[in-house]
Amino acid sequence: MRQGRIFYGWYIVAVAFVSNFMATGTGFYIFNAFMNPLCEQRGWTRTELNAAPAIGMVIGLLSTLLYGTLVTRVGPRLLMVVGSVVSGIAFACLGWVKEIAYLYLFFALLFLGNGAMSGIVANTAVSNWFEKKRGKAVGLATAGVSLSGAVLPYLAMLMLEHSSLTHVFLWIGVMVWIVAPVSWVVVRDRPELYGLAPDGLLPGDTHQDAVQDLPQSLMTAPYGTLWPKGSVPGGGRSLWTPSRILRTQAFWMVGFSYALVMMGVVGVMYQLAPRFTDIGYDRRMAMAMLSVTALIGAAGKTFWGMLCDWFEPKRVAAVLMAMNGVGLVMALPQGSHYTLILFIILFGFAMGGVMSTFPVLIAELFGRESFAPVTRFLALFLFLQGAGYLMMGQSFDRTGSYNLAYSAFILLDIMAALLILSVKRPLLPFQV
Repeated sequence: MRQGRIFYGWYIVAVAFVSNFMATGTGFYIFNAFMNPLCEQRGWTRTELNAAPAIGMVIGLLSTLLYGTLVTRVGPRLLMVVGSVVSGIAFACLGWVKEIAYLYLFFALLFLGNGAMSGIVANTAVSNWFEKKRGKAVGLATAGVSLSGAVLPYLAMLMLEHSSLTHVFLWIGVMVWIVAPVSWVVVRDRPELYGLAPDGLLPGDTHQDAVQDLPQSLMTAPYGTLWPKGSVPGGGRSLWTPSRILRTQAFWMVGFSYALVMMGVVGVMYQLAPRFTDIGYDRRMAMAMLSVTALIGAAGKTFWGMLCDWFEPKRVAAVLMAMNGVGLVMALPQGSHYTLILFIILFGFAMGGVMSTFPVLIAELFGRESFAPVTRFLALFLFLQGAGYLMMGQSFDRTGSYNLAYSAFILLDIMAALLILSVKRPLLPFQV
């Protein structure tokens, strides 16, 4: 962990990458391969299947409140180990269910476990080790989210050609368990415990001096109190209490803007391969196009994250949200290879940056020490993204096409871009 070697924080990034890869791949992308087989073999409709991730997402987001508290008390390491074990068991069990109610039950457990090994937990692990390079670090860690869409659905499709649905679920569940031993061996909570500061600096070179004990007067100061610059170093403890968080305009505007854009992202990407087959492509080509879209998204995650290190994060987020909408416009015409290519490039690149800019913007607005406490409440807004699954299912079941849902998502993307541009830095309880 000493200077002169690779900064240990990058190993944390690597584990977070793997955790995000497995969590998002098993809870989201991989069902591009399983949707048609499950409908054919179990007799379920697409609306019924789309309700499963919506229910799981509700459980997962509710658990974020718990994980936001636990990660500050027990650290990310233990949570990532336990979460991967639970997720692996739940995913394996999905292959055995014959009734839709049990599918919903195991989906809920899957999202409960995935939330413990990715999301707020993995992002906190990374954020704890970086400040100036946070955008790049988070971008690389969250690239696993999109890369899973390029790998796992195609892998599952190939496995389904040589094995039964039940066995494919089982083997991929075993793959999820790999996260447990890797997390136990590699993940460490904070650089300060090892004589380092964020980004690999020595304590004397840190971006701001840290103290462990803050005066009691700061904890009880009225909201909005301004302290002389430099008089209150901000280390070790968050001054953003729940009541202070809820009274900030930035909290509400960031939450709603990201919830609106995520409706389209999850709705489209969860069943993008079925969309491609619906418009005339064979299964292999549809899965290949999904993989390309996800690969472009993985590159986008790193790119947009790095842009947040160079430019104001809210402006970066506004641009990618607008590009998201433009990409969806390209998906509406059918029969044109050119517009389809533009959709894959524009939408793929933009949607990749949504969840890599989200944690960067939170840390930028509220501070590194407040990342987990603020994120656990902001994550509640993402309940709204569940509507994206249902909008897609209803659009197809009622019209035989996803175009109606796509049109609604375009409007939501425009609203989100305008909303995020109007965000102002919240008035801190003290000035540093």
